[in-house]
Amino acid sequence: MHQVRFRDVADVLRRQIDDGTYPPGGRLPSEANLAKTFGCSRDTVRDALAVLAAEGELIKRRGTPAVVRRHAPRTAVRLPPDATVTARPMTLAEAEAYGCGPGVAIFEVCAGSNGYALYRGDQHILTTAPATR
Repeated sequence: MHQVRFRDVADVLRRQIDDGTYPPGGRLPSEANLAKTFGCSRDTVRDALAVLAAEGELIKRRGTPAVVRRHAPRTAVRLPPDATVTARPMTLAEAEAYGCGPGVAIFEVCAGSNGYALYRGDQHILTTAPATR
């Protein structure tokens, strides 16, 4: 018998979020119901939800069903040719300062003489293509 892994559950839930099965602001079923649906343990579901929360897809609070995070439209930022980008999860202090949940990525962009800038991963798309209007 095939053992259901938390990454498999996370992949299915991510696709369902993307296709609108679980729309922004919508609640996912309880861990117990998801475990029954996927034929796995609640621990497996809990691990899958933790992955999606770390990716910024869900807001997960103890004792309540996970909620799909509402994503604002993203702004494209054109990077100069000499830019280097480092992506990392926000620290708890940064998440608090930016008013978002933990798990949202932050991009550190260093562009030579321009110094560096920080961009929220849930609000910006970094590109080398010409900006469009």
